[in-house]
Amino acid sequence: MSVSSNSKETELYKYTPNQIVPIIAAVLFGSSAIMHLVVMMRKRTLFYSPLVAGAIMMTMGYAMRFLSAKNPNSIPLYAGQNLLLILPPSLYAATIYMIYGRIVIFVKSPEASVIRPTRVTKIFVLGDVVSFFMQAGGGTMMAQASSAKLGQKVILGGLFAQLLFFGFFLVIAVIFKRRMAQPAHLRAVAVSGRNTWCGLLILLMIAAVLIILRCLYRVAEFAMGMDGYLMKHEVFMYVADMAPMLFVQVLFHIVHAGDVFPEEFVAGNTKIVKP
Repeated sequence: MSVSSNSKETELYKYTPNQIVPIIAAVLFGSSAIMHLVVMMRKRTLFYSPLVAGAIMMTMGYAMRFLSAKNPNSIPLYAGQNLLLILPPSLYAATIYMIYGRIVIFVKSPEASVIRPTRVTKIFVLGDVVSFFMQAGGGTMMAQASSAKLGQKVILGGLFAQLLFFGFFLVIAVIFKRRMAQPAHLRAVAVSGRNTWCGLLILLMIAAVLIILRCLYRVAEFAMGMDGYLMKHEVFMYVADMAPMLFVQVLFHIVHAGDVFPEEFVAGNTKIVKP
């Protein structure tokens, strides 16, 4: 069950696409998506909706990649799986940003955040939406030979936007964690649930690093073009894209916001109260 390299080139793929790995990936992402959906409904953490949507898209993407591998010259299947696999990290990002804003409010230390929690979600989700639609638009354009090169540039622009916002977010998260390590802030934080807000924050930072690394891979892939080394070797997509994104989904199973925040907080009572 080796992942194909460039043993045989098709019209769309620069290798013979593997038919087994996509099935395994679809099962793994699908199982995680179902678990996330069930937990989200049970704990009423609706801010996990983008993450769940992204997990479902990943599942559909790999299922469609399997169909595309069986019919490698089908443009609709190729374009569909490509689009479904490129977009989910933007949805993961939306949940990450919303959780961060809730953490800042929960610990009652808005002054410790470079950007106030009431603005964090608006600023970063707006950037995320811009990145999402740029990548979606570019992916759609790449399905047509006449606009493929332009679509590639649009996707690159969307990926760069995602890198910019995620990099900025990571800096903000690290600064917030360092500030919260000061005794005055630690005394102000109440403990609620079986997991801590600090553990959840660390999870967000790890997820952010993984998505940044995945974005760097995608930037390099599209920058090299269809005849580039990365496009000609399927193994890189599974190692640098599938694996880190699956790890991100698994991380959110380990530490869940519903096990950190009290029920009334999750339900919407998130007013900032000075300690």
